[in-house]
Amino acid sequence: MYRYFITVKQIRELCGIINQEVYTMNTEDIKKQADGILAGGKEKAAAFLEDGGKMDQLLEQVEEKLETVPKAGVYLAEVPRMIALLKDYIQKDYTEVPKSTLIMIVAALLYLVNPKDIIPDKYIGVGLIDDAAVVAACIALTKKELDAYDAWKEAKA
Repeated sequence: MYRYFITVKQIRELCGIINQEVYTMNTEDIKKQADGILAGGKEKAAAFLEDGGKMDQLLEQVEEKLETVPKAGVYLAEVPRMIALLKDYIQKDYTEVPKSTLIMIVAALLYLVNPKDIIPDKYIGVGLIDDAAVVAACIALTKKELDAYDAWKEAKA
């Protein structure tokens, strides 16, 4: 098993959890926290991106997790698109994407499969809040490139 780049402190900050109490955070606060977590995971994500075996394992873990989620929600529903982009990049079918975008997506997926999630996913309704926040931040930061990927796929079809 790989060590993940997200610390418990960062997760607590992202979710607004201090001393086991959940505080309400506004959308802007959550976005800022998620952006910070994604930025902090670039080095680890870059290492995964360069190692085909690690990437295959990560993508399998993400797909397995999505199968267990009864309702993925708006942001987690975007994860298959992110996986598809990574797979096409790895297979060298789609290479017109900045490395920074790939690293950001890998960082978000690493967070998504992090087993030391501060809000366990088994708590339906709240367990995916932190995961969705990180994925939402990733989507916001990579929207232009994800849209370009979609256009490439449509043109290819």
